[in-house]
Amino acid sequence: MKIYLAVLKKDVDLEELKVILKEKKIKILNHYKTIGILKLQSENKISEKEFSKFCVSIEKENDNLTI
Repeated sequence: MKIYLAVLKKDVDLEELKVILKEKKIKILNHYKTIGILKLQSENKISEKEFSKFCVSIEKENDNLTI
C-alpha cells in the first residue's frame, strides 16, 4: 500500500471528496484539520490531476517529511 499526503484547498466539500475517494478505493487514514491535510492510502498511484478540484497538491509520503 502507498501512503499519500493531500493538501486540501480552502472551502472544500469534504463529503463530496469522501464519496469520490471511496469509489476509487482510496482510504482516508487521517485528517489533520488544523493544517488542511489528508493522509490517504491506496494500492494504485493517486493522480494530482484527478483531485485538482479538491487539493492543492498530493505527494507520496516520504520518511523525511518535516512540518
